[in-house]
Amino acid sequence: MIHVFVGTKAQFIKMAPIMMELNKREILYNLIDAGQHGGLTGELMEQFALGEPNVFLRSEKTTIKTMWQAIKWTAKSLLQLIVKPKAISNQVFQGKKGVCLIHGDTLTTLISLLYAKRCGIKVAHVEAGLRSYRLFDPFPEEIIRLLAMRFSDILFAPSEWAYQNLKKMGYEAKTIDAGGNTIIDTVRYALEKVNGRSQTSQPYIIVTTHRVETIYSKSRLQFIIEFLEKVADQRQVRFVLHHPTENQLRRFGLFGRLAHNPQIELSPLQPYIKFVGLLANADFIVTDGGSIQEESYILNKPCLIMRTTTERMEGLGENAFLADFSHERIDQFLNQLPSFNRVELPDSIKPSATIVDHITEWA
Repeated sequence: MIHVFVGTKAQFIKMAPIMMELNKREILYNLIDAGQHGGLTGELMEQFALGEPNVFLRSEKTTIKTMWQAIKWTAKSLLQLIVKPKAISNQVFQGKKGVCLIHGDTLTTLISLLYAKRCGIKVAHVEAGLRSYRLFDPFPEEIIRLLAMRFSDILFAPSEWAYQNLKKMGYEAKTIDAGGNTIIDTVRYALEKVNGRSQTSQPYIIVTTHRVETIYSKSRLQFIIEFLEKVADQRQVRFVLHHPTENQLRRFGLFGRLAHNPQIELSPLQPYIKFVGLLANADFIVTDGGSIQEESYILNKPCLIMRTTTERMEGLGENAFLADFSHERIDQFLNQLPSFNRVELPDSIKPSATIVDHITEWA
């Protein structure tokens, strides 16, 4: 049996084309929803024409929004692993061995890795090999990556850079070059669905931020707001707010500065296909998210990465620019906007098909 273990919005988005490829080949799989972003599951399944998950680890159909909720949920999940391993094997994995596909570097990644290994199931890590080489930046993502790469049985590298990282770490024997990130397939699917829909003619930018090291720092949030106020003099700013981001803006007393600016539009998380359409028509993108950095690369949109470092190489030196929370770097980005461009991606890159080819043969 092939088990697909996901729990966050980004994981659903990046694993959806793998599941669609499995469906296309009429290969059965067991979809496990850890429930980290439980409030978004139904919408995502509908957008990608996928069936309901076979297993839900959280009965609540809500998204975990705060750090304290995340800690409690993780602790509860790990306790279940210790006291009820047989129940996990029977209920989560349906009593079947095989291989478990896990993804990325989230708390769900850690839980899925530990659940599968505790039940004696082989693990394949999708999007392996990304490194910041700073143990606590980003936290806890870098630590989770290291654990996932160490204990997984197969590693699917999304790029040559990631492949070389895994090779240096001594994991070459269990590494497979996927030829690209699965989000390439996801964005192509979304663009087909959004094609022809009307978009506003007014110039705008898309902004989104959610990383712990950003939103729990008042100085960094202030820096971002000052930048957005500057940009808003010339373009409309569309700020797509994650729940934790809004909570922190309110906590620091910064929410009002955004809400009262007529050129800054605040909106909740958007349906994925609609969001890709917004990205595709934006003048440029501002984010601290790795997935959106990758999407901007695929869409060939200038991207300002609001971080000091990034573990993703997509677009750097081409369409993506690292802000480093520096006013000088910000000015440089704005001055160079017309020159940002990347080489077109060939249509022959189909990472999800490559992964399914290897996983079905291996399983």
